[in-house]
This record gives sequence, C-alpha cells and structure tokens, in this order.
Amino acid sequence: MGHLTGSLRAERPLSRRPLGHRWTAIGLAFCAIAGAGTTVAAQGIWDDPAFALYRQAVEAMDRKDYAKASELSGQAIAQQPTHVLAHYLRGQAAMFQSRWDEAAAAFGKAAELYPGSFAAQRDLGGANEQLNRVDDAARAYEAALALRDQDDLRARLAFMLLKAGQQPRALTHLQALADRDTKTPEVWSTLGRLAYEKNDLPGAEKAFTRAATLRDDGRAWFNVGVVRTRLNDLPGALQAYEKAAQHSETREPAQKEVAKVREAMKGPSTGTAPDRAMPGSTPGQPVPTRRY
Repeated sequence: MGHLTGSLRAERPLSRRPLGHRWTAIGLAFCAIAGAGTTVAAQGIWDDPAFALYRQAVEAMDRKDYAKASELSGQAIAQQPTHVLAHYLRGQAAMFQSRWDEAAAAFGKAAELYPGSFAAQRDLGGANEQLNRVDDAARAYEAALALRDQDDLRARLAFMLLKAGQQPRALTHLQALADRDTKTPEVWSTLGRLAYEKNDLPGAEKAFTRAATLRDDGRAWFNVGVVRTRLNDLPGALQAYEKAAQHSETREPAQKEVAKVREAMKGPSTGTAPDRAMPGSTPGQPVPTRRY
C-alpha cells in the first residue's frame, strides 16, 4: 500500500539572504563607541577618510546600489586595511550581486580579523556553499555554531552535507537538532526517510509523525500512512491517509490508500503483512519515490 512521497528531500536548502540594514546598525554602534569622548570642536571619527568612505558605502547599500557600496568599501579598506566592518560590508555587497568569489574573500578577511564574529563566519560559510566548496563551508558554519548555536544554521549545514554525500556527518547534526526537539519539519522528515531506508520503521514513524504534526502537509501525512501500514498499524495508517486526503496535492493517491486499508481491515487477519504493504520494495532498501 503506497510508496513514500518524494517531497521531503534532504537537499532542500533553507532560505537565506544578506541581513538587510543590519550593517547600518552595526556601523553606527561601532562609530558611536569609537567617537566617545570627542569634543564638539574636535574632528569626529566620521570625518576620518576610512570611516567617511565606510559611511558612504553604508548609504549606497541602503539605496541598493551594491556596485557603489563595493567600490566605496574597497576604498575604505585601502585607507584602513584592518577595517573589519568595511570587509564585511564589501562581502554583503558582493553577495547581493551573486559574486560569490568576492564575497568569500571579503567574509574570509572579516573572519580572519575578527574570529569571534558569528555573522562573518556564517556568511563565509554561505558564500563557500554557493561555490560548492563544501569542506570550507562546513568549517565556517561549524565556527559560527561554536559562537552561537542556531537551529536553522545547523540544519542548513546538515542538508548541505547530505547533498554532498556526507551522511554520517550530516546525521550527527540532524540528531543534535532532534535531541532538542527542533521545530523544523524538514529535519524530522529527513530523519524519517533515513530511518526508513535502514528499515527502522518505529524510528521512521516517530520522525514522520513529528514532521506532520509541526506542519500539516499532505505528503508528510502520506508518508506516515506508508510507515504505519508496514508496521501493520492499519487504524493509524487509515487516520494518516485520511489527513493526507484533505490536501489537494495528495488527495487522489491518499483516497486510493484509504480504500485499500479499509478493505484490509474487513478481512479476517489484523492487516496486510508488512513485506507486502509496499509492492516493489523490500525491507532495508531505499523506497522508490513518487511525486504528486
């Protein structure tokens, strides 16, 4: 009865973009501290060449003139090579233009100058991921996580590693998220699929059910139905398929499975044998995927 749907993919990326006007707040806070103690008559730090150029670069970013922001931040760096904020801003400008080599170089310099910057390490990882430099991206993401452990970043790292075929490393991060009961459905659905492929049906049922509970999705409920059928839990499978039938993308296949389960429940036995519940698959082998 049924196959796992193919909608819950380990390689699904999490959305991420540059951090909007975050550079403005950081820059203003930094310069307010740096300028403390100056008198009204004295020259302010904004008048210093490197900071004046950085301020102009910030203004260009706010206008979404990313090419100008990159040029001005580069000029600020020429004036002050260790200007961390200018390096970071230059990376942001390059990221908005999808110039990933430049972004990686800029974020890398910012992280070198300020290893304790979560933002620089995180965005360095993002730029390297875009460049398919998986090991470099993983190192940067792990450095960021050591500074601030965020679920969405750990999940991003896990999915990147899965896509790269590094399942053991990915599983370590996925399990860490599960241990603290992450609210990210994709983590649970991925754990469910990995457990299913190992023929760990109880583990797959638990993970798929958690994913469906977190997000009422037809494909998620369909997967719960498939696993419960193989566990010979026909009442549970019926409930899951009925939930899947309430969603347009899985209504037709779910209704067919509902009919099959109800017919099986009428028979003299307690249900369909697990090894016959899913034609075309055998325990311990990956399940052919179907999309609806």
